[in-house]
Amino acid sequence: MLNQNFFYSALLTISCGLFFFNNSHADKLKVGIIDFPPFYVIHDDASTSGLYLNILRKTLQHAKLEYSLDVYPPKRLYRNLSNGKAGVVLGIKGAPEYDKQVLYSTTKISQIQMRVYATGDTPLPASKAEINGSRISTIRGYSYGGLVSYFSDPKNSINVFTTAQHLASFQMLKNKRVDYVVNYKHPSETVLESLSIPNVKYTNIYSVDVFFIVSKAIPNAIEVLQKLEKSYLELIELGELEYIPNND
Repeated sequence: MLNQNFFYSALLTISCGLFFFNNSHADKLKVGIIDFPPFYVIHDDASTSGLYLNILRKTLQHAKLEYSLDVYPPKRLYRNLSNGKAGVVLGIKGAPEYDKQVLYSTTKISQIQMRVYATGDTPLPASKAEINGSRISTIRGYSYGGLVSYFSDPKNSINVFTTAQHLASFQMLKNKRVDYVVNYKHPSETVLESLSIPNVKYTNIYSVDVFFIVSKAIPNAIEVLQKLEKSYLELIELGELEYIPNND
């Protein structure tokens, strides 16, 4: 009987420990990021850094919000943000995968420029319609603020090549396998620092603002967003953070 009582006591202790561990883990906000240098950088040793990640970490810590950090491919992050498996990100409005399932901060955190790159005599487009009939390279999983739907619409006759890496897209441009690369400014500049492409040029299609985004599917989503925005503005006031512009 003594051994049996000891067994049940030990089992109860382990069960309670697991309960509290799981609850503690579940209470943490799940913050999602993608590999998007220099805003989010995933190093070879799996450590992380970056301009936007620094904003997230400081804001969450100042708000006294416990969090866990997860790295995703873009498409999976969008999906997880819509269903609450990822609770908080810094990102843009308009992505159809999550736009109606999230809350956005009223405060803008930064701005990202979208560019079209070309080489030689290939004319730079003044509008998206001037890309029609061309061969373009894009990064797999990016929605480009909804533009990916335009690119894939058969009536626009755009031959889209998707790559998993920014470098691969620009290698296609260098080797004249595509007419244009459509990509964001900073990741493109990072690639072009190491990859020499003769006569490369670009034009800005448009700029998009970056916000704190909170999934509506997580508990107390409105309160979480309010805490994040309040914390960020306090850090701005203290001079510990600053708005990141993205102008030429």
